[in-house]
Amino acid sequence: MAIQSNPLTHPSSPWVIKADLDDATVRNYVQDAGDSGVVVEFQGGEARTLDSFFSMISSRLDFPEYFGRNWPALKDCLTDLEWLPADSYCLVFRNSDLLFADEPIERRAFLDTMKLSAEEWAAPVALGEWWDRPAIPFHVVLDLGIADWDADQVVEVGQLLAQ
Repeated sequence: MAIQSNPLTHPSSPWVIKADLDDATVRNYVQDAGDSGVVVEFQGGEARTLDSFFSMISSRLDFPEYFGRNWPALKDCLTDLEWLPADSYCLVFRNSDLLFADEPIERRAFLDTMKLSAEEWAAPVALGEWWDRPAIPFHVVLDLGIADWDADQVVEVGQLLAQ
């Protein structure tokens, strides 16, 4: 069920999208992204602190043991994912108002890391090496619960539909 203008299946911004995860269009976007790649869902309530976030994401994405449990190490693992090959990646965060609820200062680093990771995936690698790859979509979908975040890097799905 390909959706012609699905932002989750193209290696272009916006990288982080705020959406009503119960909306039929959004559900179709996520389903379509899963048809062509990997969609992983997370529960914000499982990651109220930075430590619990790193535990959750490293477990769900099966990070290697060497994952350093810091923002640069997260970006390194997110931009590798050699152990989870796919044509696209979509990370969906439900109850995102609870994500970093006990350490809200971490939300900016989270958004920055997701954006930087997506930008790196969007750039094709063509060096004549075995690791060459085309541009690959990498997107993050946060439910509408992020109203209190300082989220200037987040685009609402309604803004995409209006384009």
